[in-house]
This record gives sequence, C-alpha cells and structure tokens, in this order.
Amino acid sequence: MTNSQEYWRKRAEEAMRQEAKSDNEVAKEMQSIIDVMNDEISDAIHAFYAKYAKSEGLTFEDAKKKIDRTDIRKLENKAKQYVKNKDFSDKANAELKQYNTKMYVSRERMIQMQLGLLVTYAYAQLESQMYNYMESALYREMQRQAGLIGATVQITQEKLQAVINTPFENVEWSKRIWRDMEHTRQTVQKAVKHNLLRGRHPKEFVSEIRKQSKATSYQAKRLLITETARVQTEAQRLNYIATLGENAEYEFLAFLDDRTTQICRKHNKNVYKVADMQVGVNAPPMHPNCRSFTVPHVGDWRETFFKKREGKYNFDGIEIEVD
Repeated sequence: MTNSQEYWRKRAEEAMRQEAKSDNEVAKEMQSIIDVMNDEISDAIHAFYAKYAKSEGLTFEDAKKKIDRTDIRKLENKAKQYVKNKDFSDKANAELKQYNTKMYVSRERMIQMQLGLLVTYAYAQLESQMYNYMESALYREMQRQAGLIGATVQITQEKLQAVINTPFENVEWSKRIWRDMEHTRQTVQKAVKHNLLRGRHPKEFVSEIRKQSKATSYQAKRLLITETARVQTEAQRLNYIATLGENAEYEFLAFLDDRTTQICRKHNKNVYKVADMQVGVNAPPMHPNCRSFTVPHVGDWRETFFKKREGKYNFDGIEIEVD
C-alpha cells in the first residue's frame, strides 16, 4: 500500500466520524420537530375533549354536531400561516393547503382535520430539514474532495437538485417522507376516532400515540443517514471522474465497529472502477443506515494530476479550478 493510499484512508476515516456526528446532531433536531408535533396533538385532543365532552365522555351525537364558524376560521388561518411562514416544497404546500377550508364540518371531522394539519406540518418541516442537510452534506463532500487535491469546486444548482432527488431503490426520498406522513396521519386520526367515540379520556390513549411516534423518529433518522450517504457518494463519483478521469478507480471503506454489516465488511478495501460505480452494488449506501465511504485508489498522483489539469475545466455541471 502506498503512502498516498494510507493518506486517503485516514482522511476518509476522519470524514466518516465527522459525518456520523453531524448526522446525529440533525437527527436530534428532527426529533425535536416530532416532539413538538406530539405535544401539539396532545394539546389539541385535550382541548377538544374539554370543550365538547360531557361527564360521561363524548357521545356519538355530540361528535356529529356541526362546529361554529370561529373554530373553522382558526383552522383555516393556521393552515395559511404554515404555508406563508415556511419555504416548503410544492408537495408540502399542496398538502397543507387542503386544510384551508371554509366548509362547516362536524366536531368529529374538525378534530381529524386539526390533527391532520399538525402531522402534515411536522412532516413538511422534516422534508425541508432533510433537503437542507443533504444540500450542505453534498457541498461539504465536494469541498472535502477539492481540498484533498488542491482544487476549488463549484456545482450548478440544477446538478445539485438532480443529485439530491435521484431515486434510491427506485423511490425518491421525499416520496418516502410523504408515504410515512400518510401512515402517521391515518394512525393518529384512527386512534382519536376509535377512542373518543368510545368515551375514553384522552389521557388513556394519547400516550399510545406518543409510543407510535417512536417509529416515525427511527424511520426519519434512517432515511436521513441513508440518503445523505447516497448524496455524498455521488459527490465523490463526480469528483473522481472530473479530477482523475473516467478510468479512475476507487476503494470501498467500511465504517468498522460492532454494527458493521457483513455486506460492508465484504466490500471493505475492495477496489472498483469509477465507471462501474453504483450505489447499493459496489458503493455506499449498501443498505439503510449505511455509514461506509469511498476514497480514490491512486498512486503518486499529485504531480501527474497537476500536469494534466491546469487552470479551470468543467464536467457535467461541476466546475473545478486547480489551485
């Protein structure tokens, strides 16, 4: 093994540790969004119960009564505020705008809509948080790669968006977010419908909703780690081709500890052609929560690199200037 290859490996190990730390920090921020969602769901359910339930609980007849204009206006204004105050995706805004209604509905339908809005808003924030983090992760990786070879790298906005939104296992990450949102929304709404109308007090089942949200937290963190790894691998691939050429090679490096999977151990330190680089086949992520990395596989590369590539050049939406 050349000193150059050992250099790449050490830098990659440092990067893997730093990225794992960054992932955990953002996962905590996402957990805070979910915690706020749970608190607001609990508050909404208790407020609804306090306003409409009698001593024997909420009867079917009570639930079917129409709400007054004040209640529907509050929901309408809240939906407008959510859309206005955040820079969400088109999908998120469309989901939120469905709660901007002037219809008179039953009390039962009203609480369903309130809870649906809270869940939708939380997931809109999760989607925005994930996109921003993946964008920063891509830039970090581009700059890290550029720093290793002594170059300045710029990527077009169109290319950046294309990388972030590339499907993994045939599904875009944002579609996974909204699929999970729909499941969570239905779970919460069903829990309220089946319990309130059976006369149960909120304190008897709100805790159940909180327990179910643990799955939401786990899925959100897993998606964050997996998709960020995919974005950074693509940043590495683009850098390898742009700086080292289409015949370049890379080395697969697994994050080795007691949680490392057999598939990543199998690929660890294997060398592959960049032209054949494929996420999930011979490049990270190999599986959900994958923490592996890649490094260029080269010998004494610097002198040759700078002789062949002086000044500024472009490749597929990426501009590189050799310092």
